[in-house]
Amino acid sequence: MGRKQDELGLILSRTYLSLKRETSRMLLPFELTPEQFSLVAELDKQDDITQKELAGLTEREQTTVTKIVDKLVKKGLVTRGHDPHDRRAIRLQITAEGRELVQLIKPRIEEIEKHAYDGFQQSEIELLHTLIHRLHQNLQ
Repeated sequence: MGRKQDELGLILSRTYLSLKRETSRMLLPFELTPEQFSLVAELDKQDDITQKELAGLTEREQTTVTKIVDKLVKKGLVTRGHDPHDRRAIRLQITAEGRELVQLIKPRIEEIEKHAYDGFQQSEIELLHTLIHRLHQNLQ
């Protein structure tokens, strides 16, 4: 492979940290972290799911999701309710304020992503996504 390439984990970690840093700066005026926004954005896509389902969708530990959801509830972006079919399960709903915030922030996230793809052709972006998804599947 020509020149010795950086290890995969290092490349992915550096890229993730750079993207997270940019996203954190953008979210600062909204008093949200990238982790908080990712959960609200997921609920905007799939509302009225259990905390366990949200943890699975975002590949986070349930205890981590619980802590983040606690903060989102305090901010008025998410509500909790009991599942009528399973009293132990907690169902999550995004509030109107949460939906508005997601709609306000999404274009800013898209701008960050657009900047990250500077110099890429559309076919390269699609290939990159395909390869990253394949890496993820291989590691499941």
